Amino acid sequence: MQKMKQDQELEVISEGLDTLKNMAHDLNEEMDRQVPLMDEIDTKVDKAASDLKNTNVRLKDTVNQLRSSRNFCIDIILLCIILGIAAYLYNVLKN
Repeated sequence: MQKMKQDQELEVISEGLDTLKNMAHDLNEEMDRQVPLMDEIDTKVDKAASDLKNTNVRLKDTVNQLRSSRNFCIDIILLCIILGIAAYLYNVLKN
């Protein structure tokens, strides 16, 4: 009787191990399917990060160019104002 009970318990353990083996096999297959997808995502993220870095560099260059041209315009405007004041003072002092 004891032997039969042990055999039944071993059978239950064996079935549980078979179930775990099948689950592990299924998980392994799923991981095999997921790895290429994760590699593709990783590649796309790297490309997006690189593109973003390049865009930031170009944006910085563009902003610096705009600042330079804006400063140049301000310099020209200030020069015109100074010349206008000088011409006004010249006409006032001449008369």
